[in-house]
Amino acid sequence: MTEIAVLGAGRIGSLHAENLLAHDPGLDLVIHDSDAAAGQALAGRLGARFVASAAEALAVRDAVVIATPSQTHPGLIAAGVERGLTVFCEKPIATTSDQALGVAELVRDAGGRVQVGFQRRCDPAYTRLRDAVSTGEAGDLLFVRTTAFDRDPPPAEFFALSGGFAADCVVHDLDAVPWLTGRRITQVYADGAVLTEGPYAEHDDHDVLTVLLTLEGGVRAVLTASRTQPHGYDHRVEVMGTKSALSAGLTPRTPLTPVEGRAPGEARAEPYDGFVDRFAEAYAAEMAAFVALCRDEGANPCPIGETLDAMRAVEATRRSLRTGQRVELA
Repeated sequence: MTEIAVLGAGRIGSLHAENLLAHDPGLDLVIHDSDAAAGQALAGRLGARFVASAAEALAVRDAVVIATPSQTHPGLIAAGVERGLTVFCEKPIATTSDQALGVAELVRDAGGRVQVGFQRRCDPAYTRLRDAVSTGEAGDLLFVRTTAFDRDPPPAEFFALSGGFAADCVVHDLDAVPWLTGRRITQVYADGAVLTEGPYAEHDDHDVLTVLLTLEGGVRAVLTASRTQPHGYDHRVEVMGTKSALSAGLTPRTPLTPVEGRAPGEARAEPYDGFVDRFAEAYAAEMAAFVALCRDEGANPCPIGETLDAMRAVEATRRSLRTGQRVELA
């Protein structure tokens, strides 16, 4: 029986625990959270075992899922790898690119296995889009555009530890665009604003953000993001090539209404409520892939080394926001 610890009983940790058991009800699951009441509640609901310390959780036989605050990730990844565990860590693996590089080097030198939680890589539509680009179905790549509009902004206490909009949200597209296109980011230009009420300015943050990427070969990608889309959660990507223009995430549930109207009798689908709703298939597939990785039955969909460029792009985005200048990436 495979034994897996889940560190963190918040929204994403709970989701991962649920998906693990949905994929394989026979897993031996161990739960830890610094909030003992939350950890015990999750363990009780899932029929798992709660332990009072991270050290106890890391004593499991096979693997650990890290869904704790970002600043704890480097130490927990190191501890898991040193124990010989297969590790899943929610993004980001660290709060700076230098720190992330150090963690990745530690994992490499130890021969560890770490899967990082960029769930778009496991989303069926994103995977099909990537295949269309790599096989030439889309033709020569001309343009990429992403939308990352959250329905509701996070609570005020979130901002102090978030690392900023680029680090906690846009980083997903900074990883996904190179992964989808097979082209690295060579240049970043970012612009942001504060258009709604919230603690953005006091944390030197924004509630709307636009990032222009130059990819290898000169292809441009425009990333758009907003903390608030009052009509529903809207995260998607579009790719235009010489043979076709394709999208992932544009569905009847996308909260976008054509001014031309709908066909007679066409009902409006319920918009996506949030990331759990929008990426439900991706999160389930992500944990299925992690279990397969633990058992040497599948490839790692997001190795730690592949996430370093996204961290560098986050820092380039921050620098561009501060200076108003384009930032070159080596």
